[in-house]
This record gives sequence, structure tokens and C-alpha cells, in this order.
Amino acid sequence: MKSLMYFAAVEFPDDPNVAGRKYWYGCPFEDAEPGDEVLAPLGRHNNLQRGVIREVRFSKDYEAPYPVYIIKYIKDIVKKQGACSMYKIIEKRELNPTVTMMDIYAPLVARKAEPGQFIILRVDDEGERIPLTVAGYNRKAGTVKIIFQVVGATTMKLNEKNEGDCIADFCGPLGCATETEGLKKVCIVGGGVGCAIALPVAQKLHELGCEVHSVIGFRNKDLVILEDEFAACSDKLTIMTDDGSYGRGGVVTEPLKEALASGEAYDKIIAIGPLVMMKFVVATAKPFGVPVTVSMNPIMIDGTGMCGGCRLTVGGKTKFACVDGPDFDGYEVDFDEAMERGRMYSAFESHAREEECNLFKKEVK
Repeated sequence: MKSLMYFAAVEFPDDPNVAGRKYWYGCPFEDAEPGDEVLAPLGRHNNLQRGVIREVRFSKDYEAPYPVYIIKYIKDIVKKQGACSMYKIIEKRELNPTVTMMDIYAPLVARKAEPGQFIILRVDDEGERIPLTVAGYNRKAGTVKIIFQVVGATTMKLNEKNEGDCIADFCGPLGCATETEGLKKVCIVGGGVGCAIALPVAQKLHELGCEVHSVIGFRNKDLVILEDEFAACSDKLTIMTDDGSYGRGGVVTEPLKEALASGEAYDKIIAIGPLVMMKFVVATAKPFGVPVTVSMNPIMIDGTGMCGGCRLTVGGKTKFACVDGPDFDGYEVDFDEAMERGRMYSAFESHAREEECNLFKKEVK
């Protein structure tokens, strides 16, 4: 059965060019009423303008009521009630000193999100666009979980937000969902913050009755995240730390190779983490002929295939991670090229991070 979607007819009394006209918008507020003030995009440049809701209806997926002045992509609609209600941070939790989890209220995204997909957000109207993979979702509550590592200027700014605060844009779900149907036995290999991306895939496979073996790796004990969550959805869980301070000492390819050599017959290996880790997972699996899916997270701007910033070489052809992926056949990915491209803006990112740090220091003073 198709889900229901609310629509609001909005008038813009401050704009004499459209006075008296009503424009239909997809509306994320189930409690919207005539007379409510909103901010909605209007005109060729989608500039946000104050509007007043005159009518509210609901309809099946994207079947707008007549007359049809429906804008298919809604940049933002925010109720002005003293505090924002769209893209609000419902929960914030520190997973380790450098990794943060947030639940964001984004009901339209939560309705369609699947493991492996991603969103693009902006912290504020002047901020840059950054992609973050969906780390979970609650369709009933209308929330989407994101987990991010505080490594650059934008993630630093995002981490300064607290429960009850809002972020400007939260667009998605984007990309292709991870293929999980028909798999009977899978090994999930996650590295560092990549485990946040691997977790919903492991959970979905577990729900489908698949036997899940998970191998997750971190530099040390202090950086371990999501152990309980992986334990709950894994038939077998191995935790690795580079320095041996927790779980087994070593890298994730060691228990993977042991499992394959002992005769574990995996339908697929799904590897998500640093590029170098995924490269060596592929190299480890190759002698055994087990299919490997990797999740690529290159530089990305628009997330819809227009800019080409996320291009990769896969099977000798150019692919875009945002629309063709982010999942690809690991045997076909040119990891060396991807790693080289990933380092292109290191100096710029370091400078932006330093500027953001200096800004926060001034604000503290």
C-alpha cells in the first residue's frame, strides 16, 4: 500500500508578484494547519520566502491535489514557532572522543531510507555540503541516524550542535541501497568509523535470516564503537585493535583469511572502511574466489551525478559513487587512483579545520 504524504497550499503575502496565488508544497508536518507561517522556496532560484498555509491535504505518493503547483524537491519548509521543527537533532551521543552519533528528525528521508544509502547535509545556510551514510532510521519516529568523525571544519561545526538544535539541509536518501536479498551467509568487515555504515547492513541481513559474521577493527580500545549493536546482529563477532589493547591484536584481514582458509563458505564479503583496508580485504578474498562488495566514499558535492567530483574507475570505466554506488564490486575498483584523488584537497581541508578551530577559540573567549 502506498504511504500518505501531506501537501500544503501556501500564499506569499509579502511578494506582490504572486499575491493571491496558492502554491502546493510537499509538507513534512502532519499537524500543519491553515494560518501557520512557513519558509518555503519560491521562484527560479528557490529563495526562501515567508508564506502562509491556506489549505492542507494528503494524497498517495507524489499524487498532488489539483491544482498542481507541486515542487518536487523541497529545499526547506520550517514552521516558525519560536524553535525549528524540521531537521531537529533529537538525540546526540559521543561514541568515542572523535566520533559522534545523532538522530535527526527527517520524516521524508526516514520513510524511504535503506542500508547503504546516504544523505547530504548543510549545517547552516552558509555551510558546505557533506555526504554522510545513513547509519540507521526509525520510520515510525521519522528519524535518521548519522554517525560522523570530527575531522574537518564542517564536522567540527556539526559537532557543536546539541539536542534541540536544527541543521539547515538534510537531503536524501541518495545512492543505491546495499543488495541484501538472497544472501545466506555473509562476512561484514568494518574499519573505524566505517563500522557505522556497516552496522545497518549487518542488521538488515540479520533480519532477513542471513548468517552474519562480523569483523570490526580499530586502532585502539578507546576508539571502539558499536560493539553491543554488532553483537546483537552477528552470529559471530571478532573485534580487532591495531595495538592489541582490546579484542585481538592485528588487522581485520587476519581473521578473514583464517575463516576463508578454514572453509567458511560466504556468499559475499561486504567491506566498509578506509580505502587501504578495503583494498587488502579484496586481496585477501581473491584467492578464494568470494565476491566482495566495497562501499566507496570519495569527494562529493551535489550527490546527484552532475558535478563528477565523486568519479571512480571501476572495471576500467568511469563511475559516479553518488548515483552508481556507493557500493561496487571490489575486484573492479581502482583503489590506488581513489586514494590519490582522496588526498587532493588535504592541504585545503587542514587550513579550513584550523580556521574553524580559531573561530571556536574566539567564541569561547
